[in-house]
Amino acid sequence: MKSVVFAAAVSAAVVVAAPACARDFNGGYAGVALALDNFQTSGDFEGLGFSGVGASGFAGYDVPVSTNMFVGVEGNIDVHSADLQDVLDAKWGWGVSARLGGKLNDSTGLYARVGYARAKIGDDVDSFWLDGVRYGAGLETRVTDSLSLRAEFSQINYEDNLINNQGTIGVVFGF
Repeated sequence: MKSVVFAAAVSAAVVVAAPACARDFNGGYAGVALALDNFQTSGDFEGLGFSGVGASGFAGYDVPVSTNMFVGVEGNIDVHSADLQDVLDAKWGWGVSARLGGKLNDSTGLYARVGYARAKIGDDVDSFWLDGVRYGAGLETRVTDSLSLRAEFSQINYEDNLINNQGTIGVVFGF
């Protein structure tokens, strides 16, 4: 967990230091991200956890609601490598969420997200789907007219007392 928080903090510092370009958070975008997943259990199996690296592909659409605020919707597909000694694996998942954000300057926006997530968990013999609620916050900054960098931390609370703390660093292509 500490490594995920550290990676997210370093990424946020790099994103804020990026050169300023026009960014209006208006229109469609797609991107890819490297993810650090930290799955934790609670309830009867509290404290049992497993971590791994993953990847995420996402696409969305933002609409400005004022000169400094925007809202958007985003869909994602995640691939996970986290496993618990070949007993339990996080395989892949998908989700959809809403974003609400504000521009910190002409090129950088800070946003919060909330949405639905679904993940396939299991082993080589048996697997099952879990539904969850995703919430988080991120920072995105424009480096060219159509390219942005993003750092985000999300927590996904799945049913059956499974939580994924996920930090991502990504590249966003606007269109």
